[in-house]
Amino acid sequence: MFSPSKYSRRFHNKKAAIQRTPTRKIVLFEVAGETYAIAIERVQRVLTDFTAQGTLEGGRSLVKIDADLITLLDLSQLFLTLNPVQEEHSYLIVCTLTNGDRIGIPLQNLPAILDIPEDKFAEIPASYRQGKDGKNGAPAAVEKIITTDAGTVAFYLNLDKLLD
Repeated sequence: MFSPSKYSRRFHNKKAAIQRTPTRKIVLFEVAGETYAIAIERVQRVLTDFTAQGTLEGGRSLVKIDADLITLLDLSQLFLTLNPVQEEHSYLIVCTLTNGDRIGIPLQNLPAILDIPEDKFAEIPASYRQGKDGKNGAPAAVEKIITTDAGTVAFYLNLDKLLD
């Protein structure tokens, strides 16, 4: 005889056995041949019309967005110490920090938006973070390493640590 309670329990067990890995939505972009990612919640918008002002050594400058001046950070100069690449910047990602400040990251190409499973986020090995003789290791802003389904390896950035 058919028992509805047995059927629903069996169905429920099969359904419970299928678990999905939680994902994070990220913005993926390339700077000077390296791939970086940031949380999409931090991105306010992407602009195509902007002019950098007051460029300083180390890749910082200013850009006027609406009525505000915000810090523009050129990652190719912040992270790469040997022969920084001078790229033509066609896009600007405008991001917010935890304290409400905004920063801009100039890019050569349009960034991509991806859903990445949590299990694709890996810790950075201590030896890479420390570097040679405790110097020149991974910057504190590089929080994790991500491997996308396409096999791309990206440095996941903590924007609040970019200004340290």
